[in-house]
Amino acid sequence: MKRRLLLAGLLLTGSAGLAAALALQAPMIPDWENAAKFELVASQSPVRPGDRIEVAVVAELDEGYHLYGPEEAFPTATVVELVEGGAFSGGEPDYPLPIRRDLSGLGEYDLYEGTVAIRIPVTSVFERGRSADAEVLVRYQLCTDNACSAPTSTTLELSLPTAEAGAAVKNLHSEVFGQSR
Repeated sequence: MKRRLLLAGLLLTGSAGLAAALALQAPMIPDWENAAKFELVASQSPVRPGDRIEVAVVAELDEGYHLYGPEEAFPTATVVELVEGGAFSGGEPDYPLPIRRDLSGLGEYDLYEGTVAIRIPVTSVFERGRSADAEVLVRYQLCTDNACSAPTSTTLELSLPTAEAGAAVKNLHSEVFGQSR
């Protein structure tokens, strides 16, 4: 009798362990809508006529998700560009160095994980009385190590207060732009 109870206990314990192991291996259903959050931030406020500042696209990626670096042709490279016609003219984006990872036999790719800030130098070109509005287009493809969303894009907007030439300004977002500019 003791032997049967011991055998039954071992079977139950083994079944629970097997169920837990299978649950860990179950495919994750990606949350494409909420796994990446994008924000457009500026290096200073207010903005004066002719100021050279930076704006940055800050992407917060949930653990297990990544974007592709700007040099990757496939699946889809992450690309940011200032939309012309606003209060700023822009320079070339400054992409951070991606990390190189081997994706489960698919090959090695340059990726972004965690928090990523892509900076764009801009010059204010607004006219007197106009607000300092900026728009940046972000094209990207969000992926896990096993699946990718469809390529997509989003437009980020930012509206900054303006000031007269010579007015005092406050540096913003030192975690993105550094302490001194």
